[in-house]
Amino acid sequence: MAKNISKVYLLNVPLEDDMRNTLYFANASAQHTYFQNNISKTYTNVSYQSETRTFRCPDQIDTVRQYNYIMWQNTAYSNKWFYAFIKKMTYVSDGYTDVVFEVDPLQTFMFDITVKPSFVEREHTNNDTVGANTLPEGLELGEYVINDTTVNFGPINNNDFVIVLDVSMVENEGTGQTLSWHFDTQPAPIPTFSPVVNGTPSAVIHLLLGYDQYNHRVNGYYDPNVVVDVYNNAGLSDAIVNAYIMPSSMIDTSYIYGGLHVSSTYRPTDGEPVTKDAPNLAIFAGSYHQRDLGTSTFSKPGSLDGYVPRNGKLKTFPFVYFNISNNGGSSYQYRYEDFSSNPSFKMEGAFCPSGSIKAIPQNYKNIGSGENAYDYSVNATKLPILSWGSDSYTNWLTQNSVNMRMERQNMIMHSIGQGLSGLVQGGLTGGLAMGGASAIGGAIDIVKNEFKAKTNANLTPDQVHGNLNAGDLVWAKLRSQFTYLPMSIKAEYARCADDYFDAYGYQVNRMKTPNTNHRQNWWYTKTMNANIVGNVPNEEMNKIKSAYNNGLTFWRNPSNFLNYSVSNGIV
Repeated sequence: MAKNISKVYLLNVPLEDDMRNTLYFANASAQHTYFQNNISKTYTNVSYQSETRTFRCPDQIDTVRQYNYIMWQNTAYSNKWFYAFIKKMTYVSDGYTDVVFEVDPLQTFMFDITVKPSFVEREHTNNDTVGANTLPEGLELGEYVINDTTVNFGPINNNDFVIVLDVSMVENEGTGQTLSWHFDTQPAPIPTFSPVVNGTPSAVIHLLLGYDQYNHRVNGYYDPNVVVDVYNNAGLSDAIVNAYIMPSSMIDTSYIYGGLHVSSTYRPTDGEPVTKDAPNLAIFAGSYHQRDLGTSTFSKPGSLDGYVPRNGKLKTFPFVYFNISNNGGSSYQYRYEDFSSNPSFKMEGAFCPSGSIKAIPQNYKNIGSGENAYDYSVNATKLPILSWGSDSYTNWLTQNSVNMRMERQNMIMHSIGQGLSGLVQGGLTGGLAMGGASAIGGAIDIVKNEFKAKTNANLTPDQVHGNLNAGDLVWAKLRSQFTYLPMSIKAEYARCADDYFDAYGYQVNRMKTPNTNHRQNWWYTKTMNANIVGNVPNEEMNKIKSAYNNGLTFWRNPSNFLNYSVSNGIV
């Protein structure tokens, strides 16, 4: 049965029946004004067959063919305007064309529906702050590249370090040798040599090489063998326990006494005393704890491999990240968005052989300002343990010179005693002859034994102590520091991801009311089982829900319809 349609208009608009894109209007009046301004042909008092949704247009098919959309107002629906896609045109006769149409439910019922909270899979966000959107996207990323200049940082380098000798004594009053210490300018109080290091009592004395009485570093390289010679000269090479390197920044001068001299004197069995002196030392005393070695801060990236993204999500992992490497095979991956401000690393160190230094992220993963995230820190490579040599012969002479001198003296006294006894037994001449011969024979034996012992001691190779690991490549290449390595995907992949986010927003995966009217030119929404209510025929409501579930883009300005090159900031 035919029904009257009071008005039918033919239009040419950019809308298509796949309903992947539609126009957004703030109200029905703005909607009607837009379509009315695009009317090309007007017909009144025409009818259509409701079963087939066809109306007979009193015009040539070639005339009607150039249009893709209709709007009409049916008296059966009061003053409501309907909008529809032209699906098909059939030639009837000259001057008549049957037009098959399908209602556009998005435009027809735009102001009759309410979208309730639904499971939103994707949409354009209304908060594009870097770090606000981090759900995985599953996009192809390609290989990563260095995204900016790498930075070496930290307290360790080969040009500014201190050599430390741990010794068990700095003074010893021996019979044939001495070891003593004094200061250029006597500090007060005199060190007690009982430091507490890192909260633990230390049984050794820490000598720092190359400090004057003002606790200033002495220019130039300090040869540790100067100190070793002093201990060798005193026959106390075993008093040197450790020799190692520490970064200068590890040394807090308020805990040291500079301008120390360590001296030794060795008195041989014959000849002049031999004195050795090691100046410009500092001695560690007092309580010492972990040391703050400074902070390094890095900027968050503004581009990816030279490409400046439009979408904030591209400035988060996995599109960008950075590594902190110790250049010795250990590194930790960090995400810029996990830092509340620019990434910052505080370095702390503990005074010990090989060193114990960490780079600790600050303001990281909501740990809080000023708090240290030790579980996420990177350990620096170990610093060199030095080797030192002890002169076996010198040590032997020093340690045995007293015994040899005493043995000679005892032999002389013994010979004198034998001579006196001979005087009594055999007369003056015979007694002297007998005692003298005995003394000469004993002296010869002593000298022979001495010479033999010295020869054997001289043949003993010098001993090497410690464990030299300065051959480590990291140390040799001046890379005993931390390295900041900013990484990103290549510009080609970044551009593809940016275009994708422009068109389809971000992964959301939440139950929420979809965002609307929040972007300058367009926004995309994709739901799962959309919840929509309204006074809408069931068939048309199902189509509306399907459009949301399939993914729908709303365009604010018809003149920019499908134009993804225009700005689309949050409003």
